[in-house]
Amino acid sequence: MIKKILIIIFIIFSFFIFYKINEKNYIKHNEIKKNLIDHPENLQKKESAIITSFWFKNFIADIYWLKTVQYIWWNAYHSQYKKFLFSILDLVTELNPYFEHPYIIGQLLLPSYQPQYEFITKDEQKIHTMQAVEIWIKWVNNFCDPNIVELIDNEDNLYNIWSNDEFKDPCLNYKIPYYLAYTYFHYLDDPENAAKYYKISSAVRSAPEWAKVMAAIMQWKWWNREKSYFMFLSLSKFVEPDNEMCNIYSTELEKLWVWIFLNKQITLNWELLKSIEETRKKFFSNKDTEELLKDTQCSTYINKSIRELNLRYIEENNKIYKKDTWKNSYNAKNLFEEWYIDYLPVDFQQYDDSDYWIIYIFNEKTWNYDYDMSRY
Repeated sequence: MIKKILIIIFIIFSFFIFYKINEKNYIKHNEIKKNLIDHPENLQKKESAIITSFWFKNFIADIYWLKTVQYIWWNAYHSQYKKFLFSILDLVTELNPYFEHPYIIGQLLLPSYQPQYEFITKDEQKIHTMQAVEIWIKWVNNFCDPNIVELIDNEDNLYNIWSNDEFKDPCLNYKIPYYLAYTYFHYLDDPENAAKYYKISSAVRSAPEWAKVMAAIMQWKWWNREKSYFMFLSLSKFVEPDNEMCNIYSTELEKLWVWIFLNKQITLNWELLKSIEETRKKFFSNKDTEELLKDTQCSTYINKSIRELNLRYIEENNKIYKKDTWKNSYNAKNLFEEWYIDYLPVDFQQYDDSDYWIIYIFNEKTWNYDYDMSRY
């Protein structure tokens, strides 16, 4: 009986000692975690990690990745993980360049900002965003063909990009350049680079239709009317290649693009715009807004390209108005009433028998003309 009591006491004592040791280890483990978060420079340098990993790079990358997930979870609420996230993701992607998850996490978490519980400065936000871009550029370099990417970057005609095999599948996944484009536009206010990577994304054969739509739209967001006009026409042929009438008209508008913007043989004036509008209404007038918004019809992009011509015409005359008055006109009708334009362009989504109107207004944020749902 005494022997059994002594054994039980010994077991209880052993469990107690084991508990206290693990409690101290747990505290120490948390201290190590916090040290890594506060001092990411203590992480192993990627150069030395590659040298010392020998044939186990992928295995070591997995270990670091598991630690990354744990650290993010441990400090998710106040986003302290951002202090070291780039360093460890950079390390993981050096050890295993074809491990996709670290790239995705970096793009999603580094540039994001929640003012409700994150207390970081604008400069710190900018640093995190540029780190996300750096990680994403590495992904592009590892998962995309640089030669095809360069070809696409130098080609403005979307129809050529989507039709010719030399431009096909620049990346293993369309999401790689697509989300990089999103980061450039949404976080860095850089529509030029956004347009470039949306265009690259649209060349991947597995890309959905909306990737192609964004490639064209981003040219407009860049406030380059000439490129936007031409790319909308390219898109019109792509969405309905068997629509003979639409393709013929699109080709004629492409020729007009060359005469107006490239060779400058024709002036964009009210007579030309009125003639184009009359033709558009005759062949491409469509009051079914739901269909227009589906972006699946050739006519939709014909209409959008003509919208670009209208905006270009208004912007050119607004420059004259500003030179005379030292201010911008607030909408197209203002220019018309002040005799700076002889023709008030009508948008394809402006209907005389409806309250749904799209008009052309001056956008104070972008300092250029835009369209908005309203009435003059």
